[in-house]
Amino acid sequence: MSIPANLLTTTCEIRRPFGAGSPTTSGIACKLATDMPRGRGSGLAGLLTWTHYIDLDDTVDIRDGCSRFLGANVVTYADGDEVRIPSGGTTRFVVVWVETRNLGTSQSFKRVYLLRDTA
Repeated sequence: MSIPANLLTTTCEIRRPFGAGSPTTSGIACKLATDMPRGRGSGLAGLLTWTHYIDLDDTVDIRDGCSRFLGANVVTYADGDEVRIPSGGTTRFVVVWVETRNLGTSQSFKRVYLLRDTA
């Protein structure tokens, strides 16, 4: 595993698509962090917004719903996977953006930006 197990302090489950009745994958080790100040952006339309992020192993299949149309420099946001933390819990997040950090090294991991769902 690319992230030492002692740094992955909780678990999560992934549901695909957002709102699915049962998990696609569960019991995934992860580390949850709040990120409100950075996640608010500058308030301009079209910017991605998030409240938290998780770090997890780079082999986990987790998907955002963002895309860009040919010739456009704006990211279009749509709901990605649903994440519940802890695994089996009721706190729901939508995946906003997924990035791989330290790509091509033995310390590669995924950082997944999340927006807490309050519905």
